[in-house]
Amino acid sequence: MKPVFVLNGHDYTRYINWDSGLQPSRNDLDADGSGRNILDGLMYRTRIASKLKWTVSFIRLDEAIMAQLASDMDADYVSVTMLDPMSNRPITRTYYCSTVNAGVQRYLDGRTVYDGVTFNLIER
Repeated sequence: MKPVFVLNGHDYTRYINWDSGLQPSRNDLDADGSGRNILDGLMYRTRIASKLKWTVSFIRLDEAIMAQLASDMDADYVSVTMLDPMSNRPITRTYYCSTVNAGVQRYLDGRTVYDGVTFNLIER
């Protein structure tokens, strides 16, 4: 299945930097009281949920695409469709965004571009 990245209905797939692109990771949420036992060092945990976290990196973006992306990312929560790393099928989930890096703003050939745009998406 071909990778996909659709954010709030806008398809940004062709702008993903496929060298570092979409990096999924699983974040576990544990209940209070989870942790290592001080006497035997064993881990005792009660996992409440697992949430996906994605690190997203883009190739050079022109000013119009950057403006649309910045507008899409401005919401408290965003709808994102990507390939599920476990099933390799498209999934649409709600995420919030953290640590937005707008990259380096440059002026090239009479237009503004952005290099190195990255951010994290964390499942709601």
